Amino acid sequence: MKYILLCLLLQQYLEVQHERLGFSGVLLIAKKDSIVYQETIGMASRELNVPINKDNRFKVASVTKSFTAWLIVQAAKEGKLRLTDPLSSYIPNRWPEITIEQLLTHTSGIPHNEGIKDYWTIISRLPLTKEQALEAILEMKLLPKGMHYSSPGYFLLACILEKVYQTSYEKVLAAKLPLLKNTGIYNVRSIIPPLTAGYHMMGDSLTVAPYRDPSLMKGSGDLYTTAEDLLKWNNTCTDFNYGWMKEGDAYYHGGGSFGCSAINVVYPKDSLSIILLSNVSVMPVNEMWHDIEKIVFNQPFEMPQVNAHIKIEDLAKFSGKYESEGTTLQIIAANDQLYAKLGSNPAFEIYANTPLEFSGKKVNVRIIFKQDEKGNVTGLQVEGRGRPLHFIKNLQY
Repeated sequence: MKYILLCLLLQQYLEVQHERLGFSGVLLIAKKDSIVYQETIGMASRELNVPINKDNRFKVASVTKSFTAWLIVQAAKEGKLRLTDPLSSYIPNRWPEITIEQLLTHTSGIPHNEGIKDYWTIISRLPLTKEQALEAILEMKLLPKGMHYSSPGYFLLACILEKVYQTSYEKVLAAKLPLLKNTGIYNVRSIIPPLTAGYHMMGDSLTVAPYRDPSLMKGSGDLYTTAEDLLKWNNTCTDFNYGWMKEGDAYYHGGGSFGCSAINVVYPKDSLSIILLSNVSVMPVNEMWHDIEKIVFNQPFEMPQVNAHIKIEDLAKFSGKYESEGTTLQIIAANDQLYAKLGSNPAFEIYANTPLEFSGKKVNVRIIFKQDEKGNVTGLQVEGRGRPLHFIKNLQY
């Protein structure tokens, strides 16, 4: 009976998040290598109207890093390198103080992708050679000492693996993890069936995922895999010291890029895995994991609601710019619809649940407008992830 109830709750949760957020993908929960629950929802190809199935492969972005870290540790065990070795022993550079272990732990000072000049506007779209990618990374200016999450640092780790094994990162991965038959390295030239097509949630609308070349994502974000291969991986990798993050009893790594959102979670004490993969960008997979965790561990949990919307006649009164600690939220009324736009982010539609409370259909946010005794809108409160934010209406606009 408990198992049936668990499955029913998880199925209801997936359906609600599919309707609320546009989630499309797969959820797998397993005890050791025994699958407790696996279900798919949504489309592998919207153009061809092909639904997702459990054998579909997904890009998993930064989940790749846990694989790279494990491969580095295996190379150390084989005596091919030491974690205390300087990066300069394998890749000539101007940073003699950086060690392999610092790359593994994001403490090298090497910035994330944004540290590369023109990364998002130009460089991320270019098919760079390995030498060009290295040049772009090694030209960056180091950040102050401390932890700074860095995908370029893991690109360098992948290059170290290629140096010590004298072959490509892809071949190292295949040789060291032969059980993972549906896992590999994505590139823009190969046809990889049955890889899901990628989509992107732009505000409230789904679009084809923007292009991003994987040439600068080696070892840090260019892996594709299936949920079942990730389960095999979780049961293979028993060392969570590197390439994983920790929260409570859980070790996890998430990943997100254009056309994918993913999170892989392991509870070693319970021999439990929670794997969530999507072919849609900007899905709140961390938030969904925490919901699923509550269901699985029978903790207090409230099912998200699909809000019923009402029609508001006078939308213009909500229009304007709202300010909070240097942040601007613009509310726009157009074509009998209200839109919210935070800073330079895309505008998204918001719908009325009550005369003063609005929510996004796909964007998980509530906006509650405040008014004075005369009915004039004076501000608003935004509720979503984290603490509520309070905005004051700028009456000059």
